[in-house]
Amino acid sequence: MIIRPAIENDRQKIFSLVSEIKNFSAGEVELAREVIGEAFDLENSGYHLMVAVDQREALCGFICFGPVPITEKSWDLYWIAVSPRQARRGIGSQLLAAMENQLRAVEGIRVYVDTSSLAEYSAARSFYERHGYDVACVLPDFYRAGDDKIIFVKAL
Repeated sequence: MIIRPAIENDRQKIFSLVSEIKNFSAGEVELAREVIGEAFDLENSGYHLMVAVDQREALCGFICFGPVPITEKSWDLYWIAVSPRQARRGIGSQLLAAMENQLRAVEGIRVYVDTSSLAEYSAARSFYERHGYDVACVLPDFYRAGDDKIIFVKAL
């Protein structure tokens, strides 16, 4: 597996991968496409986009992150996704580690990531907890009634 910065040839592959993720609602897919599209404008967006590809350059996953505006050295993890055909092979862990290493290199001090409290997001919550992310807060009924926003944080 090769983790590298995304290039223009990855754009449509990433859009296709986002559409394959069953947990993502139509609104989430649309938002992901918007953020990822902006991430390709490297000089103006502030987003960073890295991909995991195999030896044939087939896309296996991606991660999108960026600095939290008006903070000192805090970062948001916006999206991380692995192709359903490549799930449970450690690709998400490799992407997360690559992001964290890149952030340490620029003296980042913490990473925030948020997700839903719904049952279908339990694997995502477990993933973050396994990688040292702690629940910073829960915003009740944030997305809709019964769907809390859970914000995780990890000190680098």
